Amino acid sequence: MLRTEHISRKMKKENFLPLVGCQVVVVAVVSAVSFIVKCFLQNVVPWNLKSGTPTELFSMMSSFPWLAILYTGIIATTFCLWAEIVAMRDVSATETAIIYGLEPVWGATFAWAIHGERWGITGLIGAIFIIAGSLMVQVLGSFLDIDVSEDSYQMNS
Repeated sequence: MLRTEHISRKMKKENFLPLVGCQVVVVAVVSAVSFIVKCFLQNVVPWNLKSGTPTELFSMMSSFPWLAILYTGIIATTFCLWAEIVAMRDVSATETAIIYGLEPVWGATFAWAIHGERWGITGLIGAIFIIAGSLMVQVLGSFLDIDVSEDSYQMNS
């Protein structure tokens, strides 16, 4: 967060899209690698090319929710990363970290309010830890003066 804040304040706005493009590529590569590692470690094969006929494989591939996956994986991720960089020109890294940290709490709260989902004891304890951590960062962060020097990171503007 600290580096993103620093970078976003030093970059021209027209250079945000190449940075977001790099971030999306990194997210895609890390996601693919973790998928492969998880399948290998848990001995899970998401599809078996040898056991099915081409018709069965085509049927399975066509029933997969490709549009939802592409929308979530590309459009939503790209927009969120772009919005983060643009917003961090005006919002501190501490505030951004608190907003990110509270995402699960807000998600669970909206799920409760809209869909009537209920929290278990684990969810309540998790929410308490998240809120306590966010408050601690905000309170302790105001006492600490973190200096990000200009010499520590050079960027062409």
